[in-house]
Amino acid sequence: QINAEMRPLLQQAGLPVTKMAMHAHFISRVRNHLHLVLCFSPIGDAFRQRLRMFPSLVNCCTIDWFDEWPELALQSVAQFFLAAVDLGSDEVRSAVCDACVFIHMSVTDLAERFWTELRRRFYTTPKSYLDLINLYVALLGEKREEYGIARDRLLNGLSKLSETNVMIDKMKIDLGELQPVLEEKSKATAELMIQVNKDKAEAQIVKERVAADEAMVKVQAAETQAIKDDAQADLDKAMPALNSAVTSLNSLNKADITEIKSFPKPPPLVQTTMEAVCTLLQEKADWDTAKKVLSDSQFMPRLLGFDKDNIPDKVIKKLEKYTQDPAFTPEAVAKQSNAAKSLCMWAHAMDVYSKVAKEVGPKRAKLNEAEETLNKANAVLKTKQDELQGVIDRVAGLERQLEEAEAEQKSLADEADITAKRLVRAGKLTSALADEQVRWKETADKIGEDTELLVGDVFLGSACISYYGAFTGVYRDQVVEEWIKMCQDKAIPVSGNCTLRATLSNPVEVREWNIWGLPTDGVSIDNGILTTRGKRWPLMIDPQGQANTWVKNMCNKAGLRIVKLTDPSFLRTMENCVRIGSPVLMEDVGEVLDPSLETILNKQVFNSGGRRLIRIGDSDVDYDDNFKFYMTTKLPNPHYLPEVCIKVTIINFTVTRKGLEDQLLGDVVRAERPDLEELKDRLVVSISSDKKQLKDLEDKILKLLKESKGNILDDEVLINTLNNSKVTSGMIQGRVKEAEVTEREINEAREKYRAVASQGSIIYFVIADLALVGPMYQFSLPYFARLFNSCLETCEKSDDLPTRLKLLNAFIMDFMFVMVCRGLFEEHKLLFSFL
Repeated sequence: QINAEMRPLLQQAGLPVTKMAMHAHFISRVRNHLHLVLCFSPIGDAFRQRLRMFPSLVNCCTIDWFDEWPELALQSVAQFFLAAVDLGSDEVRSAVCDACVFIHMSVTDLAERFWTELRRRFYTTPKSYLDLINLYVALLGEKREEYGIARDRLLNGLSKLSETNVMIDKMKIDLGELQPVLEEKSKATAELMIQVNKDKAEAQIVKERVAADEAMVKVQAAETQAIKDDAQADLDKAMPALNSAVTSLNSLNKADITEIKSFPKPPPLVQTTMEAVCTLLQEKADWDTAKKVLSDSQFMPRLLGFDKDNIPDKVIKKLEKYTQDPAFTPEAVAKQSNAAKSLCMWAHAMDVYSKVAKEVGPKRAKLNEAEETLNKANAVLKTKQDELQGVIDRVAGLERQLEEAEAEQKSLADEADITAKRLVRAGKLTSALADEQVRWKETADKIGEDTELLVGDVFLGSACISYYGAFTGVYRDQVVEEWIKMCQDKAIPVSGNCTLRATLSNPVEVREWNIWGLPTDGVSIDNGILTTRGKRWPLMIDPQGQANTWVKNMCNKAGLRIVKLTDPSFLRTMENCVRIGSPVLMEDVGEVLDPSLETILNKQVFNSGGRRLIRIGDSDVDYDDNFKFYMTTKLPNPHYLPEVCIKVTIINFTVTRKGLEDQLLGDVVRAERPDLEELKDRLVVSISSDKKQLKDLEDKILKLLKESKGNILDDEVLINTLNNSKVTSGMIQGRVKEAEVTEREINEAREKYRAVASQGSIIYFVIADLALVGPMYQFSLPYFARLFNSCLETCEKSDDLPTRLKLLNAFIMDFMFVMVCRGLFEEHKLLFSFL
């Protein structure tokens, strides 16, 4: 590939294209264009050793020594990163930028003094400065949001209580006005009910009378219908023949009539047919007359419109001469003339119908009489039904009025009931939260004031997390006091007694830390905050093992894994914990960290294919945000180079005099008054649990008030929940107060043994200072604690407390001197006695 790239270049330059020429040209281009930058830290032995091993680093390199950033550079960096942050005003922003520079420079000076006085090294770097600014911006946003949410919830709760009090006054007035109206409506409704019942009774009488008349009319209607059905049955016998004859007549046309007329001498049956027709039409019964009748243009209409109901008896009698002739049938006539068949059928139909009509006539007369009687009865019934309907309508109108009155009365009663229930719930709510209202108001005002001071308080908190973890308590107090004075001089809003504990800690959380083994002194609590709130993983200087114990107890439930750099599989353990989000505690860390931890320490997490990954060794591992990494070292005075300081938060967990004094006091009381110490331990756990529960209950109450919709007094479940929560809260508060009183009494009893613990703490630090005399004089805290407890067991007993304390102090002093002198050179024993 190199030859392929070099060949065109050689040809372009006019040089021979050979392997040696291509290789030489490649080397020449690399020498001319390759720029290599090597970065070395001048601190420590590594730089000196590399220069001795590789002299070309000096002979063949251009050395550019980078000094620390000047104040102007620090100022411009702060202005760039804080330009978009809301700090209240441009003057405050400018002051904060100046404060960033001041803090960085003051910590640099403090580190020099730290080395001069205690021979302990700590380095500040530009990375520390950038971390300070980034941490400040992040924490300021978090605290503002936290304070804003807390204040809004409190103000919302106060608003709900204020609205409730206003509603209570209004509801009392409404309820007083509603009672007379409700009584008046009840009285009017009762009167209306009496009237409705009276009208209903009258309507019932009319209804019964009309019902009797209806029954009679129904009987008459049934009888009339029977007569009608009988007459109709008789008529139905003649109707088929009549209808058939009419149908046949309708089928006749002019040609058929002409056919009959055309007979000069008609056939006998045709003759007979025409005579029968002429008889019915009351014409002369001969052929000539028949021909005239047939020639009449109204012949067919006369037949179709023939009055069959009023045929004279003499006509019927003459007609019977023809119809009773057996030969005179439609079928026989049809053989002689098809047209005459229809006329034959009509004549027969008229004969049958006239006979039926004679029988039906009386029945029809009877039917007409019955129908007339029925119509009169229906008219009378209709009048009575109209009268009944009027009564029913009047009753229905009254019932509607009654329903409306009852509905209005019920509405008023429901409104009164709802108002009464609301008053009851309001009483529960106000009685439950009356005590809280004043406290919430004070807390909301306090949060409002603290929010204005967040600019300075969070700034100092961020500076503490970024810089002062490696220093001891005395140096921390001095530098924080200096920072507070600087902020006040520059008019940066800041609390007069600003501390890391006040700004970033939670009392409930701190008490839990104490239960898990964190000493109660201020330095140790600050160390706990540095461990949990820092943006870099903590590296704890822990020669006495206090941090180890605390971390193990704190993370035990989360599945803590403990590893050492010397473990052959520690990297695999790290991969598993990163993947599942388990915390890891790395013990016995030296002054140099393993390079394989580089990505974890720098939190080099990247996204790939929708997954959050981190490279550990030669593999990419899924990164769980719940992963925590803690490191501890037993080295009492480790020298961590700047490249380590910028990757971790170094925290000095060396025991303090106050912290050790509290631990020894616990040992003394446990030995002298085990019942007292056992009760003290139980109370600490109980108070911590109760205060945490109180905080949770208050958060629950405020959350319910904030999430309530509409009228809060209508939510009975909410009111009962709030009331129950307040009752529980009151019980817990009472229990906490009793426990705190008991705790104070126990502390007063424990304080009587403070002198022994204080002397023991002083003796330990005197023994620890022997390491400054000779590095071989190393005495661990567990060893000292065993000696101290041995003294408590073997010292002479006494029932008189002052005497017992004197005996303990004297015995501990003598015993410790003897035991420590066993390990000292003769020349140092006298010095130790003076210490």
